[in-house]
Amino acid sequence: MNKPTTQLFEKVKPEYFFWAAALCSLLFFVHPQESALPSVASVVVATQPTKVNPYVELELLGRAASVYDVKARKTLFGKNELEVLPLASITKLMTAVTALSLVPDTTYIPISSRAIREEGDSGFKVGDRWLLRDLLKFTLLESSNDGAVAVSEAIGGVIATSTQTADGNRLLFIQKMNEKAQELGLHSTYFLNEDGLDIDKDHAGAFSSASETTLMLAHALEQFPLVFEETRLNELVLSTEDGGRYSAVNTNKKTDTLPLLIASKTGYTDLSGGNLVIAFDAGFNHPVIISVLGSTRNGRYSDVEKLLWATLDALSEAN
Repeated sequence: MNKPTTQLFEKVKPEYFFWAAALCSLLFFVHPQESALPSVASVVVATQPTKVNPYVELELLGRAASVYDVKARKTLFGKNELEVLPLASITKLMTAVTALSLVPDTTYIPISSRAIREEGDSGFKVGDRWLLRDLLKFTLLESSNDGAVAVSEAIGGVIATSTQTADGNRLLFIQKMNEKAQELGLHSTYFLNEDGLDIDKDHAGAFSSASETTLMLAHALEQFPLVFEETRLNELVLSTEDGGRYSAVNTNKKTDTLPLLIASKTGYTDLSGGNLVIAFDAGFNHPVIISVLGSTRNGRYSDVEKLLWATLDALSEAN
């Protein structure tokens, strides 16, 4: 060892070398997150914007709502979506599904005097005969109570195993509606009549939840698109067997303002308030269904429109 080095060791105490070595080792092995300087990765993460849920700040008038992504088979949004509420004329979705499940869509349905006595006037004449598929399109667009009763009477009579009254035929058909609901897993959905009218001031004619009504429309569109997709139209002219022509005007007055509409059904009674369920295309072959129950007559439209645009935002952010 040369003389300068020897002099250094003589002047520096040995323990100083120990602590210096320990300090170097600590600096070498220290975790990057414990360093005084942040890593590049941590800087990038810290500056990324936080995604905002488009549904969070929505103010809805409806008591319940649900948004169902048919393609992903999942609920994107819910507000009291499992609460069982009066269904009103959204009932007619199941009236149509049940009818089309029981008999061919080319079955002729006569219009009875009992059907015409139901609340509302669709302009039918006793003795008119309709193809089932056309009568259902009319019934869904116009929300025709006459049409719903005519369907239940006629098809109940077709499937009856013994002769019974017209009211007995109706009750048999309504029983089949309830069986269909159970078959589809809609265990909170049940029907006391085929049109959804309130039975009296205290008792509704049908019940379901916002969640289950989305599933009801999803099944309807999957199984019978040629009937249910017509409900996207503002107006439809249909004919009876003898050439009588009827114009069905959609009870959904916002079909022009709801983009990419596939199907819709309205409902309103004193007990239910304003109900609306729609299906729209959120992308190439990407149907999404929105249901609002217990809103107001006009509020159901604004509620659905808010949910539609929020859904498009949410799906855009997810991609």
